[in-house]
Amino acid sequence: MNQSFSSTRVGMALLAGLLALAPLGGCVVQEQKPMVRIAAEKATVEVAEDDLLDVGVRLFDPNVPEDEKEQEKRRIFPEVRNAESRYIPVLIRDTLESTGQWGQVRVLPRDGTGMEVFVDGRIVASDGRQLELDIVVTDAAGRTWLRKTYEGEADTRAYKDVVSKPRDPFENVYNTFANDLLAARRALTVEQRQQLRRVADMRFAADLAPYAFGGYLAKDRKGVYTVTRLPAADDPVVQRMQRVRERDYALVDTLNEYYANFGGSMAEPYTNWRKYNHEELEAEAQAKREALTLHVLCAEAVVRGIMAGAE
Repeated sequence: MNQSFSSTRVGMALLAGLLALAPLGGCVVQEQKPMVRIAAEKATVEVAEDDLLDVGVRLFDPNVPEDEKEQEKRRIFPEVRNAESRYIPVLIRDTLESTGQWGQVRVLPRDGTGMEVFVDGRIVASDGRQLELDIVVTDAAGRTWLRKTYEGEADTRAYKDVVSKPRDPFENVYNTFANDLLAARRALTVEQRQQLRRVADMRFAADLAPYAFGGYLAKDRKGVYTVTRLPAADDPVVQRMQRVRERDYALVDTLNEYYANFGGSMAEPYTNWRKYNHEELEAEAQAKREALTLHVLCAEAVVRGIMAGAE
């Protein structure tokens, strides 16, 4: 009698545990609830000249593992990931430009220089369901503005009508970054922003002609540059440097036309690929949930049989 009662208690406890798992396995993929959209803060009045810092968004690190098995495990397609490393900087540039809070915003090669603020990034994960980016922002003076991981889930509404209303499903990630970058700029004093522009000019000049401009800069133990003195505005070497910089800007603008064309041609097929990948991942997750449901139901039947035998 005691043995039967004990077996019944064990069986009921086991059954209760299995029944608790059953809802997890039997749930059906539901359409995502409307995601709260985060807006990038836009300028409502004309921004002061000293605040219009130029930003260079360098091409991202695609972060593709060499091992093919690891690529397959993490669902990384090298061709797609390499394209993403060029496409995501274009989206960040477009986001920053749309705010009206910055000067020139340009996509740069990974070793690009000549700007006042630099954005470097590394793609941690990107599969159509989730985007995760490691981003570091530094300035020409050598200060680090922020170092942060940005991640978010896809807003599946962007997958519904790709052709008529193209919209990136991870807008919230880019807009959040834009707001953080703006907050970091506002944390600088007016003097620091003015000094930053002078440092950027002198560092560009020193890279071109270190013998002529190297003495105008000082670097402290933390690696932060300051301008110790300025050359005369009518110095022929300064005028020559300015002409070189104008040509450099023209080259950067040409590269940005290429990146813009690349982004425009990639937007629709890339969004379609992410939509397909998202659906495939959801289908795999649903199959796993259905398999779990089947195991739970079979185990439930076994437990009921044990309970009936004990009774």
